Amino acid sequence: MRMRRWLAALAGLLPLSVGAQSAPLWRSVDIARQLRDTQPMRVRVQYRAGRVDVRPTSEPLLYSMHLRYDERRAVPLHHYDAEQHSVALGLESGGQSTHAMSGNREAGELRLTLPMNVPLELDLDLGGTQSTFDLGDMSLQSVRLECGATDATLLFSRPNRRRMRDLDINVGAAAFSAVHLGNANADQMRIRGGVGSVDLDFSGVWTHDLAVNARLLMGSLTLRVPADVGLRLEVQRFVTGFDHPGLEKRGDAWYTPNYDSAPHKLQIHAEAAIGQIEVVTASR
Repeated sequence: MRMRRWLAALAGLLPLSVGAQSAPLWRSVDIARQLRDTQPMRVRVQYRAGRVDVRPTSEPLLYSMHLRYDERRAVPLHHYDAEQHSVALGLESGGQSTHAMSGNREAGELRLTLPMNVPLELDLDLGGTQSTFDLGDMSLQSVRLECGATDATLLFSRPNRRRMRDLDINVGAAAFSAVHLGNANADQMRIRGGVGSVDLDFSGVWTHDLAVNARLLMGSLTLRVPADVGLRLEVQRFVTGFDHPGLEKRGDAWYTPNYDSAPHKLQIHAEAAIGQIEVVTASR
């Protein structure tokens, strides 16, 4: 009789125990490393789900990172390799699947600041996030941004201090916008979009021409071009629309009227399978 009562009581506690183990156990941590020199550095950031904010800092820090995370599902990542001049930051799985880590993305958070005067190769690998990246006034040599189901804004609020080799963006099911891309100081830009909307604003301080290759599977692509920049646009489309008021056709490409006389030129090759491509040119 006592044994049956004990087993019944244990059975009643099991659902509570299982539920407690599956519930998030939130923890916050702040991690920073002092800046020892200004040697070029490769920075890799990985974060699967939550809110992400990346900004520059003038403080003598290689990085300063604030994390709020579910310690049942993830552990902080902060690996510095002095010999390789590299650092890996963010979160990595603590044994649960990426799907499980994505279940409570609204409460997770990554806030990261990076140095302004260190030449950086920045690699951002994100999952389902709400992200803001202000990369203005940094010394970026290259940027690779890859994100899944996301609502993200990439902003160059001030000119990049170095000439960037390439800016490579790959977004999945996303609402993605990039603002003041002229400030990126990039030689070339590649963007790949899955399903959603992509809005590219090329305003900013231009120092040289820019070549862009954009490919969108399904959704809308908006190109915002400053008045003093000449645009040459090649469009390859399958089942899509193209809004091109104010552009003139020459051969296989579309041009803004000021293309030949513009001090800087933007050359875009755009592909869209199903969706809409819109060009918005600023008035003088």
